[in-house]
Amino acid sequence: MDNTFQIFLRKNEKIIGSIASVLAIIMFFSLIEILISNIQGNSNIFIQPLATSFNGFFWSLYAYGKKDWFLLIPNVLALILGAITAISVFI
Repeated sequence: MDNTFQIFLRKNEKIIGSIASVLAIIMFFSLIEILISNIQGNSNIFIQPLATSFNGFFWSLYAYGKKDWFLLIPNVLALILGAITAISVFI
């Protein structure tokens, strides 16, 4: 038996998913600041972008399997930006 909150969440799934996706994209774009610092030689941050890319990879696999675009789009972005930022430490 579903409670009122669960019913509310199900009815507003697309709105909640859209907001969560936009916030995740904003969070993952914060890697660009680290990327710029790495390229300029001011930072050697490696672990956080690497962890972000692995996390994005596995969530992307899960989202693709579930055909959940709200999860897939921001996590593919996390995979790409995380990998580029982690690699930028060595450039």
